[in-house]
Amino acid sequence: MTAFGGASAIGIVWLRMDISEVATRCGILEDEREVLSREVQELRGQRSWAMRPSTLASMVEGRLSMPGSRQTFYVSETDMRKRLGGLGKTNEVVVNNGDRNKFSDNMR
Repeated sequence: MTAFGGASAIGIVWLRMDISEVATRCGILEDEREVLSREVQELRGQRSWAMRPSTLASMVEGRLSMPGSRQTFYVSETDMRKRLGGLGKTNEVVVNNGDRNKFSDNMR
């Protein structure tokens, strides 16, 4: 009976030590999670700031501009229907001063 009691007491001590180690590891993981959570929140804030239209405009200022009138093409609905409608399986569309692009019917 004494041996059983002693073994039980040692088992309980061993379990408490194991629980203490697990609790310590959980504390470390929670600290790491908190740090990562703050970093994610900071990155979300930076992304939100970077995606604002005013910020995007200032980032591309001087590098992007509206195309000139020679680079702008206006296509009417009837012209599109004429060029795309009912020509068979492969339709040719003329864009950008004579470049030819082929569109198959299954890609629409």
